[in-house]
Amino acid sequence: MWKRPHACRWPLLPLALLAALARAQDSGAGIDLQFGNWLDPSGRVGWRGCDPDGTSWLTATPKRTPTGFLYGCNPQVPALKPAGDGGWQWSGDVALGYLHVSGDTANTNWRRFRNPDDGLLLQADFSLRRASDGRYADLRLSRLDQDNQYYRALFGQAGRYRVQAFMRSSPNVLSGNARSIWDGVGSNRLTLKPGLAAAGSSPAQVAAVSAAQPPITLAVVRDKQGVSINYLLNPRWTTYASLTHEQRKGARPFGGPFFFNYPFANNGGIYEIPRPIDDSTLNFSGGFRFVGNLWRSEFSYTGSLFRHAQRSFSYAVPFAVGSVAGANSPPLYQGSFAYEPDNDYHRLGASVSRRLPAWKGDFTLAASLSTMRQNDRLLPPMDCQGQFGQDLAPPFLANCADWNTTAALSRDRADMAINNQKLDARLVLQPLDGLTWRSTARYLREDYAGTYWSYNPLTDQWGYIAENGAQGSVVPGEMGLWDPGANRSVLTRIRNLPLDKETRELSTGLDWRPSPRNTLGATYTFTWIERAHREVATTRDNMLRLSWNNRTADWLTLRANYSWLDRGGSRYYYDPYEFTFSSSLPGFVEPTGGLPPHTVAASSNPPGACRRTRSRRCANTTSPRVPSTSWT
Repeated sequence: MWKRPHACRWPLLPLALLAALARAQDSGAGIDLQFGNWLDPSGRVGWRGCDPDGTSWLTATPKRTPTGFLYGCNPQVPALKPAGDGGWQWSGDVALGYLHVSGDTANTNWRRFRNPDDGLLLQADFSLRRASDGRYADLRLSRLDQDNQYYRALFGQAGRYRVQAFMRSSPNVLSGNARSIWDGVGSNRLTLKPGLAAAGSSPAQVAAVSAAQPPITLAVVRDKQGVSINYLLNPRWTTYASLTHEQRKGARPFGGPFFFNYPFANNGGIYEIPRPIDDSTLNFSGGFRFVGNLWRSEFSYTGSLFRHAQRSFSYAVPFAVGSVAGANSPPLYQGSFAYEPDNDYHRLGASVSRRLPAWKGDFTLAASLSTMRQNDRLLPPMDCQGQFGQDLAPPFLANCADWNTTAALSRDRADMAINNQKLDARLVLQPLDGLTWRSTARYLREDYAGTYWSYNPLTDQWGYIAENGAQGSVVPGEMGLWDPGANRSVLTRIRNLPLDKETRELSTGLDWRPSPRNTLGATYTFTWIERAHREVATTRDNMLRLSWNNRTADWLTLRANYSWLDRGGSRYYYDPYEFTFSSSLPGFVEPTGGLPPHTVAASSNPPGACRRTRSRRCANTTSPRVPSTSWT
């Protein structure tokens, strides 16, 4: 029977902290906007409860958004005390306690974003204010342990500048009782525990070593630091900038296949390995804002740099692989994986808004250019020594020296990119009180740049080595390589797949408030999407949406939506990806029985139709329109 762990603390840390605010917090969401931890998700903002005066001095009744969402309560602000000469005032408090955890402490569902240990707790917040010139300073902190803590300092002057600096650590527990058969958990090289031999252990030996290991916790800790500044240049212009650095370290469960063994006993194996995590991301942004009586504008830049501390990791495999055809297969001692490639992201954006005298109108035009680039150094296709495959015949046996070097690559860097262009226009008019007319136009283009060919100039072969050579060592002909000789009928991937896309959208609609608590809406949207190398190259959608929001009761919001969609477009083509496979190369010989379609049956296209062409050329007829409706 599962028993939930419980926490015992001294009275110095008020139990009220665990009231309605106690909810788990995902460290990956809102990390720069919300400072808190599992014991104090609000970051001490709700420490003293809600302000009894509510959000307005007119009424303390909770308010809702125009669509019915309830606004959060205003936190209770403590009374300020004089801080000596100079006009400064202060407020603050400190909480000290002790946390003890017992019960089923290894339960992953409970430890997920917490991972608590017994120890002292410290939480505090201090504020300084000076009414004469608007200067202020705030400090908030909470430390449960080195993996559960945050520190935030904020200071500035009202109407002039604002500076913020923070540090934060939060855990993500993926397993609380893992038993690893590898040493070196958390590093990029996993070796087998004593008693196990690479490619020479039996299932019984592996099971015995695993059962003898003490349970360990697999977790990834996210540490983040940052600083930001907002500065008012003059009453019209504001500049801002921010810089953050995030690092993740630890280990997590990860599928580490070395080909299947369930159809064939004692052959190969499928592993779950503790994948090491050690990466960092540097984010920076900045820009200028202008606010005038009629014109408003913003010019911004956003960038991100993602880097791995290691390029790959490897793990020794305890089980041997062998040919199902009765041949001899050279032993393969380890598997390996490349990490996500280092990549860069850059975005330039600009927006301009103009208030219109007619009908209380507002017009906004926004444009942005962004690029995502990967130019990391590539790794050799595999890392074996000697030979791999099967000794049936030369096509099934290969030399590792031809594949464990970067000379086996068509180029040594990725050199890939995705470039986006976006343009948005929006017009909002209010011809009558309670009636709003809105129209938008959007354009987005996504261009894939770069072509990588999976080609080995040392062997004049195309494709990739499947499962570090394990797949071809078990099943003849499944090495993953094509050449115009003995492997001329092997189907394998030979290049990357570009997925260019262009989206055009027009929308117009009305919102009408016949009464303060009711809102009716009607919106028509036309969306045209062009795709490259997809089963459906073109779609054209006409959608009408009707909505009703009712807020008659303070405790209840009623929403009703009706949508009608009419979708047309190009003909469905079952295999637009053929140009990325060896079947598109000169000299490919179709095997007996033909090639299977990539997705569903090829009944809509005759054999060989649209071969070696782009999907746009294969999908140039219009399919019947498909109307649909939905209620929510």
